Amino acid sequence: MIRLIDPPKDQWDRFTTSLTPGERKVAELFDAKLSSEWEIYVQPHLNGNRPDIVLLNPFAGIAVFEIKDWSLATLKRNVRQSVGENPIQQIQRYEDEIFHLYCPRLDDFLGKAAITSGLIFTMIPQSEVDRILSPTLGDGMRSNPSKYPISGSERVEKGDIARLFPENNMWGPTNFSRVMSNDTAEDLRGWLRDPDFSQEQRKPLNLNRDQREIATERTASGYRRVKGPAGSGKSLALAARAAVIASQGKRVLVCSYNITLMNYLHDLVARHNRTLVEEGNARPGIVKDNIDYRHFHGWCKWICAIAGRKEEYDQLWQQFSGDGVLNEHMATLVSELYAESRDLEVLPRYDAILVDEGQDFRLPWWQTLRDALKPEGEMLLVADKTQDVYGTASAWTEKAMTGAGFSGPWKELTDSYRLPHEIGPILEKYAQEFLLPSREEVDLPKATQLELGIGASDLRWVQVRSEDLVETVCFDEVLRQMRSLQGDTAIPDMIFLAPTNELGLDLVNQCESHNMKVISTFGRNEGKSNQFGPQSEALSESTDSRRRKLRFFLGDARVKATTLHSFKGWEARNLVVAVSRVNTPKDRALFYTALTRLKRHTNGSKLTIVSSCSELSDFGRNSFPDFEFR
Repeated sequence: MIRLIDPPKDQWDRFTTSLTPGERKVAELFDAKLSSEWEIYVQPHLNGNRPDIVLLNPFAGIAVFEIKDWSLATLKRNVRQSVGENPIQQIQRYEDEIFHLYCPRLDDFLGKAAITSGLIFTMIPQSEVDRILSPTLGDGMRSNPSKYPISGSERVEKGDIARLFPENNMWGPTNFSRVMSNDTAEDLRGWLRDPDFSQEQRKPLNLNRDQREIATERTASGYRRVKGPAGSGKSLALAARAAVIASQGKRVLVCSYNITLMNYLHDLVARHNRTLVEEGNARPGIVKDNIDYRHFHGWCKWICAIAGRKEEYDQLWQQFSGDGVLNEHMATLVSELYAESRDLEVLPRYDAILVDEGQDFRLPWWQTLRDALKPEGEMLLVADKTQDVYGTASAWTEKAMTGAGFSGPWKELTDSYRLPHEIGPILEKYAQEFLLPSREEVDLPKATQLELGIGASDLRWVQVRSEDLVETVCFDEVLRQMRSLQGDTAIPDMIFLAPTNELGLDLVNQCESHNMKVISTFGRNEGKSNQFGPQSEALSESTDSRRRKLRFFLGDARVKATTLHSFKGWEARNLVVAVSRVNTPKDRALFYTALTRLKRHTNGSKLTIVSSCSELSDFGRNSFPDFEFR
């Protein structure tokens, strides 16, 4: 029998947070000494807890280990001064959450007998570990040391598995635990598995010929515009280009309108940077040091602060906050600052400026960014007019494009490598019914390319008769997806998209009331909002919401929840999407964007729509294979 190790050993060197020498040594020791029935999970997400190692055997039990490469002085200081979380409390918390939250089918009275919670100190002798920690142990840990093994360095050096993990000695091929079961093991696996996004982060960007051309070649003028439908890899090509230019020691600005998209682009650049380093085309650190990641309004604020004109920036917000005219005044102010400092090295100037989701950009914003470009610099704009949520793309006429530095035709990416093949006919039907009546054209993924998907997708539509039911139904559907996760999918792969801040907060509160940890972008001190609000994300939201957007990233260990707006440009394999209206062209474009966020996978994907919008009821009934009315 081949042991399950997640992530596999050949990927340990690609962890975002590197394994310590002690963590690697103990993990390899468990692999060498334990029977193959024991699954080994290294740095599992576990709902945001991130223990170092979890062992799982459906016939024997569960073991969670915290491994400390601490010095003796660090241990003394930690226990004496309560620096951070006491390691004893840490393993007790792991045990408590595994029992109460992740393994609900364990027996209420005997279930904890299936769980071992251990501490391993790889650099401190056993005698010192016992002397310092023994006074801090509770009665339960003293009376049952085999369930709470606390080990020093000698046991690691000797490979003494009997003392590192005493409970392992109790179970064998003919002696099974009475309280452990395969059902309980499967309950826990969803929380332990390496999330899809984390797996993707350790893989190189897979660029096709057209994307590789964008990443490696410069046009004669330095200006390039790229368009393509959802899933065609526009962001991948942009990120790869940013990494290539930065690897040459040049300064790059990666810019978008969407605040949360910056985290996604940063991760894509990091993936291609790793490839460049491994191929010997970049030295470690050079790409990271040469790229600024900014959403446009945040960049403007930063420039005003550098120029010592923060007061003028603040005055604009006080005068025009909530009014779209603020966008024009802000762009004008920043352009004036660059004109005033033309001969001074005060404001940052870039060798390359790359703009993602360009259909969201206003033309004056682009012209302001041009003021920050060095002579002979390079600019890249990537866009999908079909996802024009804010009505800005129509201003990008050919005449305007010429005045913005572009010449020649668009570079087109036509192949959709991300979307599942089942979603293609649904997008085409939606475009015919809801997009084309108000547009001259749409740019849809081509059906011939979409047929390349090989994993079946679970597409479900729940139509609710009242908005009052949406929160409850959304929570039920999140749980439904969790209970039917694919064998290689983790709980943190679950993502919920809400049309409003209020609905999003309601769902987050319900999840947290069930001890389910959630990372979200929903501000807790915002006023009433609608599906859209002003054209700037930053115009009417709270500081809490902005800060949450800056922290939001798919690699987090919790379930994700955000707005349809904030997920523009992202992708996911397990989605629950709430929709409340499609009254305006902006509404309809936003829901189209939500439908295109699903990512195909060889083992399948899941998309559930929860709709309180009566105008969409017939569309859902006729387009989705699984339709329910509640």
